[in-house]
Amino acid sequence: MDFTPSPSLERTRAEFRAWLDHHLPDRATWKRLQSADDPSARIDFLKAWQRRLHEARWIAVHWPATYGGRDWSLLEHLVVTEELLKAEAPPLINGHSISISGPTLLTFGTAEQKSRYLPKLLSADEIWCLGFSEPNAGSDLASLRTRAERDGDHWVVSGQKVWTTYANQSDFGLFLVRTDPSAPQHKGISCLIMPMRNDGLSIRPLREMTGDNDFNEVFLDNTRVPVANLVGEVNKGMQVILAALGHERGTLLLVDRVRLRRQIERLLRLVAGAGVGIDRATRQQLAQLYTEVEIMKLHCARVVSDLEQGRPPTDVSVLKLFGSELTQRVDDFALSMQGPYAQLWKGAPRAIDNGDWQHGWLMARALTIASGTSEVQRNIIAQRLLGMPR
Repeated sequence: MDFTPSPSLERTRAEFRAWLDHHLPDRATWKRLQSADDPSARIDFLKAWQRRLHEARWIAVHWPATYGGRDWSLLEHLVVTEELLKAEAPPLINGHSISISGPTLLTFGTAEQKSRYLPKLLSADEIWCLGFSEPNAGSDLASLRTRAERDGDHWVVSGQKVWTTYANQSDFGLFLVRTDPSAPQHKGISCLIMPMRNDGLSIRPLREMTGDNDFNEVFLDNTRVPVANLVGEVNKGMQVILAALGHERGTLLLVDRVRLRRQIERLLRLVAGAGVGIDRATRQQLAQLYTEVEIMKLHCARVVSDLEQGRPPTDVSVLKLFGSELTQRVDDFALSMQGPYAQLWKGAPRAIDNGDWQHGWLMARALTIASGTSEVQRNIIAQRLLGMPR
C-alpha cells in the first residue's frame, strides 16, 4: 500500500487549513464554556460552530452536494476531520449523527427522508440521537423489547431506551423497535425516525460521574410515529443496525489515532514544561503508546481501503477493540504521570490543563462498553474473522 498523500488530498488539506486560520473560534471561550455548569451556552456555541462549517461546505464533504456535501471522496472527508482535530477545534455537536444516522439514511432512507432530514442534520438546525440500547438490551441489541404496532398510517411505540446520548437536546432520533414479536430474536426488528418532541415520549437525564448529563433514559408510552418514518424495510432492521454500527465502530475510530497522537504530544509538552527528565521506564511507556498509535493508523488504512472500494470492512471489530482499549491506556498513563496532581478536578488552582485529563479518564471508562463491549468484540473476532466455534 502506498501511503504517500495524493496531490489532490494535500490541496484539500491546505485549503481547509487556510479556512481554519480565519474562522476557528476563540479557544479561551470554548474552554470556559466546557467548564460552565449551564450546558445551554455550550450547546449554542457548538451549534453556531457547526453552522459556520456547514455554510462553507466543510461538513461531510463526501456526501452528495444535494444534501450539503461536496461529492468528494471519503479520504477527503477524513483529511478535513483530521485537520479539525489537529487544530483542537471544538467538536461537532452532530458529529456522531454525521457518522451514524446520516450514512444510514443515505443507504436506507427514501428520497423524501434524505431531502427532509440530511441538510438540517449537517447544519445542526436539528440535533439527532440514537435509540438503540435498553435496560436489558445493550451489546445484545437483538434482545430489545420496545414494541411498535401498526395503527393505520402510524406506528404506536411503547418501551424504554437508556444511555441515549443527547436525547435531552435532540429533535429526532434513529430508534430500533420490535415490529413482529413472534419472529426469531434477530428478526422482526425495524428502524424508525423518532420525533423527540412527541406526545407520550418523556426524557430523564442521567447524571454521569463526570458531572455531565448527556446520557438519558427515554420512555415511550403509546407514542405515535408516522409510517413514513420507517427507515428500510419492515422487520429487516438488523441490516440497518449493522450498517449504523459499522459506521460508528469504523469511521468514528478512523480519526481517533490523530487525537491519540495529539494526546501523546501534549504529554511530552507537559513533561518538558515541568523541566524534569524522563526516566527509562517512562520513555519506554511513551514509546510503546506511540507505537500502538501507529499500529492503529495501519488498521485505519485497511478500513479506509475497504470503504473506498465499496467493500464491507472486515476488521472493524479489531479497530474498535484496539482503539477503545488504547485510549484507556493513554489516559491511565497521563494520570499516572501527574502523580498527586491527578486527584485535582476542574477549577482547582493547580489542576493540570484545568482537569481535562481527569475528565477524559472518566469518560474513557465507557469506551469498552459503548458500541459493543470488548467481550462482544472479542467474540466477533473469534467467530467471524478467525472461524473459531461458538
